[in-house]
Amino acid sequence: MDTLNFDTILETKKAELMELYENKISKNKKMTSDPSQIDFNSKKLYYRINAEIDKKFKNSKAYQKMCENEQQTSI
Repeated sequence: MDTLNFDTILETKKAELMELYENKISKNKKMTSDPSQIDFNSKKLYYRINAEIDKKFKNSKAYQKMCENEQQTSI
């Protein structure tokens, strides 16, 4: 009787773990184009990542050269 209870508990826990695992994997692959569906912490993280990428790009030699070329063509 005890092994039967243990087996049922074990099977339910396995099912719960698999469901959590599948949700985690599918959550990482989801893309949304609607900003209202993104939670605040994710928006904040996206902003910080994009700001850092922009900062690195603006400090790069390629960006500085591009700005110099634009200034020369505008004169």
